[in-house]
Amino acid sequence: MTAVPLSVAASELGMRPGTLRRHIRAGCPAVHGRRGRGHATLVDPEAARAWLAAGSGERAIVGLADELPRILARAAHEAWQLAEGIDKRRMAGVLAAAWYLSATQVLDYLRTLEPGIKDIDRLPEEIERMREIARR
Repeated sequence: MTAVPLSVAASELGMRPGTLRRHIRAGCPAVHGRRGRGHATLVDPEAARAWLAAGSGERAIVGLADELPRILARAAHEAWQLAEGIDKRRMAGVLAAAWYLSATQVLDYLRTLEPGIKDIDRLPEEIERMREIARR
């Protein structure tokens, strides 16, 4: 299943939206939204169900796996912004590729600990931006 708005996911999981928000703060996988209409937090009910069923050690691994691609994306984007004196367009492509390789290899390792960890389904905004710059 794909990610749906928090209120829809909460009803599919049989809980109130506030309860699901509390689980998300505790590490339940979610795609965090931005402020404004149409940018709501999205939740994959199947991933949330798996997280809820897991033990605390497994939850920590799943939470790390969910947040890791965004952490690495922010780091790659910051490295690109700090770069001076080189072709930033080419560097954007190199850093986006390095992000992808780093994130997928770490997630592959985490899957050896917890097989239910999902692949990257959507590129973080920072990586999309760097890919667009590299294509110009």
